Amino acid sequence: MNDIVIVSIACANEAEAQSLTGLLVTARLAACVQSHEIRSVYRWKGEIDRADEIMLTAKTLTDRLPMLEALVKQHHSYDVPEIIATPVVWASDSYAAWLREALD
Repeated sequence: MNDIVIVSIACANEAEAQSLTGLLVTARLAACVQSHEIRSVYRWKGEIDRADEIMLTAKTLTDRLPMLEALVKQHHSYDVPEIIATPVVWASDSYAAWLREALD
């Protein structure tokens, strides 16, 4: 069974994104985290809202998800941070081995 997942985490700004990235990689909760700017439109407290955000894409293993979630919730500025894990259907053997080694 492939236990690799990609986790999406939307951040309020670049400083928060960089802080979370460092914490996740240092704690070995993510082998790699990429970031990019996004524009979000969403419903919050009954209103339509818009925000420029930074999306983090973290590569990790399913057994790290509870600890990853706890760390993000502890350090994130949002009341309800986006933390969504998507299963990876396939990864090359060499990448999967590197990812597992990076998390050991």
